[in-house]
Amino acid sequence: MSCEKLNFMKNIFTPVLLKRFVCSLAMLAFTQLFSQPMDRQQLRDCFMGSMQSKSALDSFTGKLEKIATKSPGQECYYGISYALRTNYVDGMWSKLKLVNKAKDLIDRSIERDPNDAELRFIRLTLEHFLPAFLGMSKDIQKDLAVICAQPIFAADCPPLKKKALEFLLACYPPLQL
Repeated sequence: MSCEKLNFMKNIFTPVLLKRFVCSLAMLAFTQLFSQPMDRQQLRDCFMGSMQSKSALDSFTGKLEKIATKSPGQECYYGISYALRTNYVDGMWSKLKLVNKAKDLIDRSIERDPNDAELRFIRLTLEHFLPAFLGMSKDIQKDLAVICAQPIFAADCPPLKKKALEFLLACYPPLQL
């Protein structure tokens, strides 16, 4: 090899480039480690925590954003996290954009798994609190029917079960669960 080629090779493999390469590999491994799917209980726990503060909500949303292929449950919780963001933005247009994105994500998750009562409950709570003039509360009766057909949908999560029962009894008292 000529001297010019050797000098070129030395310049390519400088310690700085080697450090950058190693850092890139470490970042890739770190991203893969923390982009692992969340199971339903983790979703519930993170969601319950995300209602407490903006930083917890940002953390929850960030975890869900990193999941490349979301399950219907993950997609639904990702959608409701956008709805919760309306508490932290000003302006009706900003809130409406977030609600539209939330509604789209939740609706899409329910299309993928229409018999999941937990997903239906999440959509029910969102639609219940939306103003009627927006015309986004069209699925309440269908969601209630699925929820009533599976009244123990949150039996394995006492905090969610308690909140669901409190909400349903307060907002829809004639229901026979």
